[in-house]
Amino acid sequence: MAKIASFSEATYIALHCMVLIAKNGGERMSVKDMASRLSVSESHLAKVIMRLSHSGLLDTTRGPGGGAVLGRSPEEISFLEIVECIEGPMETPKCVFGRRSCVYGSCIFQDFLCGLVRDAGDWLSGRSLADFIDAGVKGEKL
Repeated sequence: MAKIASFSEATYIALHCMVLIAKNGGERMSVKDMASRLSVSESHLAKVIMRLSHSGLLDTTRGPGGGAVLGRSPEEISFLEIVECIEGPMETPKCVFGRRSCVYGSCIFQDFLCGLVRDAGDWLSGRSLADFIDAGVKGEKL
């Protein structure tokens, strides 16, 4: 089955590292520690953290005792904001072929694709990092 919707690996890393940082109770976390816990590349995670930091979602400090903490409270950071930091703004889908008008007169997908994007945006904007602080993650030990 073809993928209907997906994000880049960087976005999945961003979402998971932000939840991990939120669950860490305000203590700075190093890239090395996060990469180990998430089983991802340190260099890829460092690039993702740099983007999150430039957007103000994270506050980072270099050197010994450095690491990353949330830039704002967990209640103020939605999943949508994290996704858009990495992927860019969610856009309403246009013609899958990039045409101005459909060869059939109207799109065969009707409002299906627009509905998917709208529903995804609603779901992402309705979730904040605070929703995951107390939620247990199987096998997680902070």
